[in-house]
Amino acid sequence: MINIEKPDFEFLPDSSRVITRYFYPHNNERAVKIIDRISSLSEEKVKELLVDILDLFSDRHRDIVSVFKDHFQAAMNESGYIGNSTENRKLLIGAYFTMEYSVASAALFNPSMVPHPDQSDTMEGDLKFIQSFRAVGEGHISSILFEEGTIKSNGDITIEKKSQFLDQGQIKHISDSAYEIIFNKDTEISSRTIFPVVENEKLGLEDARFVRFEDGTYYATYTGYNGVEIFPKLIETGDFNKFRVSLLEGSGAQNKGMALFPEKINDQYVMISRQNNENIFIMFSDDIYKWDNPKLLRLPELPWELVQVGNNGSPIKTGSGWLLLTHGVGAVRRYCMGALLLDSEDPSKIIAALRTPFLWPDESERNGYVPNVVYSCGGIVHSGNLVVPYAVSDTSSKIAVLSLEELIDKMEKV
Repeated sequence: MINIEKPDFEFLPDSSRVITRYFYPHNNERAVKIIDRISSLSEEKVKELLVDILDLFSDRHRDIVSVFKDHFQAAMNESGYIGNSTENRKLLIGAYFTMEYSVASAALFNPSMVPHPDQSDTMEGDLKFIQSFRAVGEGHISSILFEEGTIKSNGDITIEKKSQFLDQGQIKHISDSAYEIIFNKDTEISSRTIFPVVENEKLGLEDARFVRFEDGTYYATYTGYNGVEIFPKLIETGDFNKFRVSLLEGSGAQNKGMALFPEKINDQYVMISRQNNENIFIMFSDDIYKWDNPKLLRLPELPWELVQVGNNGSPIKTGSGWLLLTHGVGAVRRYCMGALLLDSEDPSKIIAALRTPFLWPDESERNGYVPNVVYSCGGIVHSGNLVVPYAVSDTSSKIAVLSLEELIDKMEKV
């Protein structure tokens, strides 16, 4: 058994963190009626109502006035309504076409962890990191949230206080499936929210696996879901301030669980995947946006993984080879985490494997939205320790810390 430490904190769902969304009735007739009712109010009543609304919602959003302005204009454009309004009346109309959405009221899970792009204020021997989460709210819509923390030189982990505000940034559409999001540099990273933008992900951005590439770019593979189909997609950023989102292409870009290697191998990009909901595959490509010809890497073999196997994030480079964290699904669909070691020069070759899981749901972790699950979207190595953020039964998240050397020593050669 591998010695594992679990710091005494948990990342929990939080219904108090909300974003604004544009609300529009299902038909224009109803929308026009709403605008007509507001238009019939006296200017004094408009001011009175607006003061109350701003008092109620200004402390919950960074700039609720701008939101009301944008939603007023959107309602005018969509309804075709023609009429003159004072500034206060415009804001009031915008308020009636606005709703709040709690992005993490149901779950905060499937985390990944990467080194922070800015280590300038970090003490020697410490490592600042960014953690991403899959947040789930009403209607099971998934989005991406972030938190920051530091792994101290002595192994202790601290988590920074998260922002009370959530921001969605400025969105620039590039195509039907691609877009950019730019956040104000003055906002905290923990306030930045990647919420569904385009049709092929309208019900969720699921299980983002962030990894820092060798050139300093951060990539994240994730699954877009529109309620019927899934779409493998890619996020790229250099600073967690500006994000570009693209649709992955090719016959190998399918199913869930794609995970990018952090560097090219033999001048090619490399991706772990799972084309058939059962086995682990590997792909090589000259183009990071196009993936074909998946090769089988591993079948379910061990009792704790006989239903299916998959990855738990991007492979981690070590002196012994590429460390690939895996998950296995066993009896009663119990998820456990294991590990494979891949050849440094040819990662299509498995050179060692952990025969028993290093992490499984303990008695305090078995209950949740989906019981009996531990799952990660990627960890990091620092000061000889493997630091793995992981989900607890699809509801909350924790962090596990273990010795990298001990983990590799427990693996058996293949």
